[in-house]
Amino acid sequence: MSENFQDPAIRSLDIRTDLGEVANLIELCFSSQMDPDGWSYLTAIRRASRNRRYIRWIPGAGERVSYPLFGYVWEENSRVVGNLSLIPIFKNEEWRYLIANVAVHPDFRRKGIARKLTLAAIQHARSQGAAAAWLQVRSDNPSARELYRSLGFIERAQRTSWLRKKTQPPVAELNPEVKVAPREDAEWQFQSVWLERIYPIEVSWNLPIHYERYAPTLKNKLFRLVEGERIQHWTARLQDRPIGTATWEPTTLHADNLWVGTDPAAEMLTIRNLLPRIQQDLDTGRPLMVNYPSGCAETAFVKSGFFRLNTMVWMEKRLDNS
Repeated sequence: MSENFQDPAIRSLDIRTDLGEVANLIELCFSSQMDPDGWSYLTAIRRASRNRRYIRWIPGAGERVSYPLFGYVWEENSRVVGNLSLIPIFKNEEWRYLIANVAVHPDFRRKGIARKLTLAAIQHARSQGAAAAWLQVRSDNPSARELYRSLGFIERAQRTSWLRKKTQPPVAELNPEVKVAPREDAEWQFQSVWLERIYPIEVSWNLPIHYERYAPTLKNKLFRLVEGERIQHWTARLQDRPIGTATWEPTTLHADNLWVGTDPAAEMLTIRNLLPRIQQDLDTGRPLMVNYPSGCAETAFVKSGFFRLNTMVWMEKRLDNS
């Protein structure tokens, strides 16, 4: 039997009046955990709240256009004390909804607000014909994980974000038998398999990774030439045998992305030697970010000068829309 989420305190986010309060609530709840991209997100919300032209246009655009300003709030005495954002994403031939920014004011916690907001989000995603609802929760937040399990979410993966700041000193002690050089076209056959192992379909839909763009096809090469797209690939080789690859992609966020793929038997060796070489080759002055399965090759990342930014548990609830 489905659980009732209806409550007069729940209503849809009104971007004409709620954005400032929502930004303040998110900052209150998550400021100690936010990275520079999180702060940029809050700045964007506050800027949007002051942009009257934007606010007039968005409501008529539909929620699949108005990303990321859609969701539900909990209101007490005309004050927003709870928030939940809903982000629709279409990838791999499916619509999914990502539940994010679940925030409840400290004075109103343990009253079931987060639970009822999440139930409202699930019902909304189901009504829109979405295949699934997803969310991410910090691994060190057991109470939130238990809440989502009780609502039918299943843990699908744990992913760690590793960050290296450009100001950190270079890493030495590389293995001289491992040679790192630009990826050759023929090595794509290895890279494609390794990337699918590290970034399987159940998580890649919510990451800015696009395997097809890394293939050494004429179409991709012409696209990069015409559009000025900057992507670089490296291969680590042991006795002329490829053991791992990495692709660098610049972003408009705080850090650029590295997508790492390795032969499972040489994971530690690859990361330990590949990442420092990439840092030497790149002269961007920007931090580097690697998203990787939690618990894997942690010592290699640390010795390569990276630190753990966070570990997130990815949870999914499949929706029956029949």
